[in-house]
Parts: sequence; structure tokens; C-alpha cells
Amino acid sequence: ASIASRDDYSQFVLKRLAAHITTSHVLLVQWDGYVANPQAWEDAFLEADYIGARWFWYDDGMQVGNGGFSLRSIRLLQALADPKVVLTGAEDLTIGRTFRPWLEQEHGIRFADGAMADRFAFEAAYPIGKPFGFHGLFNFCRTVPPGELAGLAAGFSNAIALSQQCRSLLRNCLALGQWQPATAIAQRMLAAAPADHEATAALSQAQGAAARGLGIGRNDPCPCGSGRRYKQCHGAASTSAAPAIGAAPASAASTLGPTPTAAAPAATPKPAANASAIVALGMQAHRAGDLGTAERHYREALAAAPDHPLAIHYLGVLHYQHGRLDEAMPLLDRAVALNPIEPEFHNNRGQALAALQRLPDAEAAYRRALALKPDHAIAWNNLGLTLQAGSDVTGAVEAFRTSLRFAPDFTQAHWNLGLALLLQGHYTEGFAEYEWRLRVPELMARLPTLPGNRWNGGDPAGKTILLTVEQGLGDTIQNLRFGRLLASRGARVIAAVTPPLQQLAATVPGIDQVVLNSAPPPPHDAHVSVMSLPGLLGTTGESVLAVVPYLVAQDERVTAARGSVDRMGGRSLKVGIAWTGAVGNTYNARRTCPLEALAPLLQIDGVRWFSLHREGDAIAATDTVHAAKLIALPERNDLDGTAALVTALDLVLSVDTSLAHLAGALGKPVWVLLPSAPDWRWREHGTTSAWYPTATLFRQVLAGDWSVPIEAVATALRNRVTQHRATGGL
Repeated sequence: ASIASRDDYSQFVLKRLAAHITTSHVLLVQWDGYVANPQAWEDAFLEADYIGARWFWYDDGMQVGNGGFSLRSIRLLQALADPKVVLTGAEDLTIGRTFRPWLEQEHGIRFADGAMADRFAFEAAYPIGKPFGFHGLFNFCRTVPPGELAGLAAGFSNAIALSQQCRSLLRNCLALGQWQPATAIAQRMLAAAPADHEATAALSQAQGAAARGLGIGRNDPCPCGSGRRYKQCHGAASTSAAPAIGAAPASAASTLGPTPTAAAPAATPKPAANASAIVALGMQAHRAGDLGTAERHYREALAAAPDHPLAIHYLGVLHYQHGRLDEAMPLLDRAVALNPIEPEFHNNRGQALAALQRLPDAEAAYRRALALKPDHAIAWNNLGLTLQAGSDVTGAVEAFRTSLRFAPDFTQAHWNLGLALLLQGHYTEGFAEYEWRLRVPELMARLPTLPGNRWNGGDPAGKTILLTVEQGLGDTIQNLRFGRLLASRGARVIAAVTPPLQQLAATVPGIDQVVLNSAPPPPHDAHVSVMSLPGLLGTTGESVLAVVPYLVAQDERVTAARGSVDRMGGRSLKVGIAWTGAVGNTYNARRTCPLEALAPLLQIDGVRWFSLHREGDAIAATDTVHAAKLIALPERNDLDGTAALVTALDLVLSVDTSLAHLAGALGKPVWVLLPSAPDWRWREHGTTSAWYPTATLFRQVLAGDWSVPIEAVATALRNRVTQHRATGGL
């Protein structure tokens, strides 16, 4: 049968693919993935049950990996048939992150390690050597000859031509000086969208360069984004300039302009005797993504000239890209000492320091880069991210604004500015900037591809509006409330949600119909992400729909849960606890409060603690002993049951995860433990929430130190026990 949507595809791959496979393994390749180097095949690949290109932005041991070009065993496909496995977002995230610990523990599924994944495929990171295959339209310039790529571009559909992947491919072709495919891609994009300013500028650049008979003109801006001319940067064998090494850990990537990518490099000439010429060969391989060759050249150059700044710096960059920060930092430090006037050295060093959570040192590095190059938009953005992580939100806003003065279309800086403004409570401008997330490549993959118009905030009266989801459960729960406001303005509202939310979403006032986002959408006049509703509906701090509850648990499940809670909890104060969120969330390490740190609360007399942690989800080894002391009822293992359990409890204590949103939406008293640099929806200061009137907020004072909020919770909890006794409890 035909596959109607991305979610339909995910359901097929997750649940129905096994019926079509008779071999031990299946190589799954999406339309924009290919075998690129057959000679790289290893029989060792068959020892794993799942291999896909690494997600380099995760550092929690679950990086493998992308499903667009992946190898899967029949053992894995059969394990996925277990009803416990439900689609949560994309199918590869469901397999490789959400259910990976469970698959490994319950079914013995073997995921490839990072080194094997790098040999197998690449997607959103530099390839190491020449892997077996790849995924991603934006990678075509690395593997498809320029003339052939130009011919392909003419046949792109409008959907492809208007996609962010095609835009990234255009940028990569420009970065490589591939003027023929850049011209063809820009022309195809303009045929689909004649007013596209970026495509217009790219077409002019590509045609002009081709007319001059140049690859990359020596006086052209260097495609690395350094702001220098090519002859002063990558075009000079002895240059000291260095391109940015990538994104700082942040809410949005901090690289401005195209990632240096290339097709397979041409035959490498024999290295010259002098170190600078050898470094130039390393830079060529580095830009082409051949990191192994690049590293060999840098080490060869250092053998000839141990103090060559570029060789030292780029070797540090390679270690950073591989996540070996302990090896990267000494090299990046040494390069800065040898050439302290190169701004990019300081910017790159700042990103490595930020990855190590050395925020004051990272800030100092960025400020040094900006002293040398005041118009360095990337460094301004990186500085803003570091300031915000250190709780200087006002400074972060100014840094993001400065970045945008120098680069007005810097997508990530706009989005980062929006998040900072929302954190400050500046909703009108904040939500406007927040819409830039729809242009950030890293986030666009989460957006559903739907036919028809996107609702832009116009009069919805008489229209059927389809609400879609793009982020996590908590984000969706927070914003489903706006279905009521849309309905009050005359719209018929349909919500397309993930399976866990199907029953609860149907209880939201104003939502007329709930469907699964994996199914073909019903007829509608326009669609819109729930994350865009606050801005489009003109939400301000005073107009947040704080009427709760707007979710209601099922009566029969509440009755059953209340019976279990009362039986197990007796007359004590019955408190649910959620101390960690989804392991795959990059924010999780900062928001998680170890149960070991919460142990003093578990000893308070008159309280019975109920776990809200799902069975099978990973628990840190240090938390195991304390988790065993919690009452673990089966209701916690699905969202409808959790909603019933929360309803039956007296109080919920939660870190910033979907449980906090669920409890708030159910109108249950919820105490939320927040890190010193909180997510935007909890604002910078205060103990109350405009979104959830039943919430009380307990905040860290120092980053990583939970002692102050836990002490405050202990005091409040003892008072709550006293009140409970006075009203007939215990």
C-alpha cells in the first residue's frame, strides 16, 4: 500500500517491515541515501542488529543513529513488534533512543558502536574516511559529480526545491565552488519560489564565478565564513586563519553559513617538504570531509614543524569533532598561545570550553575573538549561548541582537534570541523570533509535511484547523490549551497527536476531533503547529490561558488508581516523584536531579512516595537503591495511566519534564525543581507559573547544586504534612 506521510512511513518501518524480510538483515535506504563506497562493506556489520550514521549532537552513549541509510537485523524487526514499542517521533529516534535501553535489556539487541557507525555511513557530520553509504540530499555534492548533479537539479519536484535540504545543498555547492550545480539548483529553487532572495543571490554568485572561469576566486569571500577573502584564508598555504569548528552545545546550532563539505577529493599530490604545504593538503582533505587523511597531514606537518599554529589548531579541531575534548583542549590552547591575534582560534576554543561546561573561560575566549573581529556574528551568537547558560539572560539578548546586526538572516541567532526573550517574559517579540525555528535545519526535520495552507493567524471563523505536533510531550501538553481559544473564535479544531496523547487530547475543551499524526490527515482548511499557536494568537504574560484543568483522566482509570494509591499509601501524604526526563533530550543532564540528592526528602515522616518513572526506562546506577524504596504502580507505564495516577495523588514533585506539564494541565498541585538556567516557559525568577496556577517553582541558585531547592522543598513538605494531619490525614 502507498505510504501517505512520514509518520505512516515510520509506522511501516517500525511495525510492518518484518513481514517483508526473509534475510538476516535489511539495508534500508530512503530516497536521498545511497551506497557511496561498496569497498567499505565489512562482514562485521552483520554482527550488529542496528547501524546508522551517528547523531553527533548527543553525548550520552546513544548516538547510533540515523535511519535514512541503516542496516537492521530481523531480530530487531521482530523485537519491535512488541506492543510496548510505540512510535515516539521519528522511527529511528524511537529505536535508537527512546526504546534502545529496553531493546538491549529485554531482547539483547546489539547497536553498533560509534567507530563502526562512522565506517558504515554519514549524514549530518563530516565523514571519516569514505564510509559505505550516506543519507541526505545536502550530501549529494560530496558523491555526485557536479555535471550529473546539475542535471538532477532540473528534475527536482517543487517539494524538494522548496525544502531546507535543497537549500543546504545549494550552500554546500557554493562553499565548494561547484558553480554548475549551484546554478542549476538556484534556478530550480527560483522556478518554485521566484522571490527567494537567497537563491537569487546564489545564482548571481555562481554565474559570475563561472563566467570568470574560476573555482573559488582568490578575492571572493572564503566559504568557511571567516569573513576574509579566500586568498587570505583557505587559499593561502601558510595562512593562520581557521574556519569555525561547528556548533556550541545550545538550543540551536551556532554555525553561520555552509558547513565545509566536498565531493571525494581529487588525487592528492605528493606532499611538499615544507610544513605549510603539507598543512594545505590537510586543510583540503579536512574540507572534503576526509578526516583521516587530514589528521595524517597535520601530524606530518607537525613532525617537520612542531610549532606550526594551523597544524596544531586543526588537529585540535579534529579531536573536538570526534568528541575527544581532553585531547582537543591542549592543542587549541597551544595554537592560541602561538598565534594570539587570530579571532577564529579563540572562537573555536570557546566552543570546546563551552562543551566542557567551563562557561567563564568560554565567555573570555569569545570576547577575545570579538576584540579582534568585532563583526564576528558566529562568535556573538556563541557568546549569547554561554551567557544564557550562565544565567545572564540580559547579556545574552544583547549578544544575539549584535550577532543579527552583522548577519540579519542568521537563523539560529534569531531562534536563540526568541528563547531568551521568552525567558524574560517578552512574549510578543519572543514568539515572533521563536518562529525562526521553522527555518533552522536541525529542527525542520521534526515538522510534518502536509498539503495545503499553514494557518497564519488570520480569522479562523468557519475554518477547520488541524493542529500538528513537532516537539516533545510536555511542549504539546502545554500548548493544546489553545484549542479552546481557536474554537472560541469560530474554528473547528482537529488535533493530530502522537499515540500516547490520543485519549487525553480528546478531553481538551474546544478540540472537536483527535487523530493520530501517523494517519492521513482528515480534510482541513489549514494546519499549524501547536508550538506556533501562542504567538499567532497574540499570547502575552497576562493572557496565557491558565484555566486548569484542561486535561481530564479517564474516570475508570482514576477509580482504579485511587484504590491502589489509598491501599498502598494509607493515610499518609501521597506524593508522586519524577526526577529525570527523556534520556535523549540534550537538556536532560542539566534538569535531572539524582534520586541520591533527593534522599533526604524520602525520609520525611508522614509521606508515601510513588514513582512516576516508567518501568523499563533507564535509571542511573546511583539511583537504583533509592528507586527501590518508591511505590511503583503499573499505572505509571502509559500516559493515560500516569494521568490517572497523578489525579489520585495529593501532590507531584517533578523536575522540568513532561510530568510537570501533565500535572499542571490536570490541575494537580505540582512542585517543579528547576536548574539555574531554566527553560523559557518557567521564566527567570519567581515561584509561580503563568501557565500552571497549581505549580510552585523551586530553583537552583548555583548551576548543578540542588541543595538549596531541595532544602526549600523539605520545609514546604513538612508544612504540607502538618496541614494534611490537620485535615484528617494520617
